[in-house]
Amino acid sequence: MIIDFHVHAFADDLAPRAVEKLEKAIANSGLDLPPKAFTDGTIGGALKMAEKNGVDRIVLLPVATKPTQQVHINEWSRECAHRDKRIIPFAAVHPDDPDIMRSLEGFAEQGFKGIKLHPDYQGFTADEERMIPIYRKCAELNLITVFHMGLDAVSPHKIHATPEMLARVFDKVDGFTAVLAHMGGISCHESALRLLAGSPAYFDTAFMALILSPSELGDMIRAFGADRVLFASDCPWNDSADDMALIEKAGLSEEDKALIYGGNGCRLLGIQ
Repeated sequence: MIIDFHVHAFADDLAPRAVEKLEKAIANSGLDLPPKAFTDGTIGGALKMAEKNGVDRIVLLPVATKPTQQVHINEWSRECAHRDKRIIPFAAVHPDDPDIMRSLEGFAEQGFKGIKLHPDYQGFTADEERMIPIYRKCAELNLITVFHMGLDAVSPHKIHATPEMLARVFDKVDGFTAVLAHMGGISCHESALRLLAGSPAYFDTAFMALILSPSELGDMIRAFGADRVLFASDCPWNDSADDMALIEKAGLSEEDKALIYGGNGCRLLGIQ
C-alpha cells in the first residue's frame, strides 16, 4: 500500500483559475520554487498522477481561506471520495469559524479522519493562544491535523508555522496528532531537527524532492524515526514520482521505506 498523504485539488470549474492564481503568487514571491503546476489542479489530474506512479490512496487536503467556504468545500471533497474510494478526504477548517468546536464535532461525526490548516492562507500563527482549544478539541475527537510548515509563496517574508511554534503547542496539548508538512517546514529544517526530534509530531515528505538531497532526507528520517514520516507529494506542486525517487536514494532499509510509503499512513488512518 502506497499512500500520498498530501494532495491538493479543486473542483473542475474552479481549478483553472485557482492554479493560475497560485502560479502567479509563486512567480511574484521571489522564492526559488517551480513556477508551474504538475497537473491541471483537478481531482482527476491528481488521480491520474497517482495511478501513473503506483500510488494506491491519496489524502485530499482542501484549504478554506474563509469560514464561509467550509461547507461547500467539504461537501465537494466527500462527493469525490464517494465516487472514488482511492480518495481519503480531510476537512477544510478555518479558525475564524464562529462555531468551530461544533464544526469539528460534525466533521468527526461525518467520518473525516482529519483537518488541514494553512496558517499563511488563514491568517494565524500556529501557537496563538486562541488555537490551543482548537487543537485540544482535535485531540479529543482523534482528528489528525495537517499543518503547512515553513515558508509559502503567499507569505514569503513571514513564516506562520515554525518548529518553535509547534514545540510550544506540544507542550500545551496532550494526545495531539499533528502532521508537520514539508519535513517540519520549508527553510526550517535545522530548527525542526533541533526541536522536534523525539516529539509527538509526524512529518511528511511533500515538496522535498525539490528542496532536499537524498542524504539530507535520510538524515532527517533517521533523526525523527521512520515510524514518524509519511510519504507525500504536495500534488499538483510536485510529482509523486520525484518524491519516490528521493526516498529510494536516501539510504533507508526496506522496512523503513515500507513504513513511510504506507505503513504509517495506514496506522494513522485506521486502514487495515
